[in-house]
Amino acid sequence: MRIIFVPARSLGMSEILVVFRHALKNAALPIVTVLGISFGNLLNGTVIVEFIFSIPGIGTLLVNGIYSRDYPLVQTLILFYAFIFIVVNFLTDIVYKKIDPRVQF
Repeated sequence: MRIIFVPARSLGMSEILVVFRHALKNAALPIVTVLGISFGNLLNGTVIVEFIFSIPGIGTLLVNGIYSRDYPLVQTLILFYAFIFIVVNFLTDIVYKKIDPRVQF
């Protein structure tokens, strides 16, 4: 099934150019939204994967801090994860504005 945009095709644009200029621009916002939300799940997944496979990293440090009741360490790492999540959401909002100028904050 081919997507044909009649006004753009009547101007002599190729099908690939029509798809990239018109269709992909409209489909970009949901794609960016899903990528931004998936990053939060990726942060959770790193903690689980690092703990299961004994990979040294921040997730393993967090789990070891929980087991040893090192509250300052756990608070710091949770704050770090929250900061990373907020930065990614902020960057997602900036990408929204770049993709579609009609989006207002």
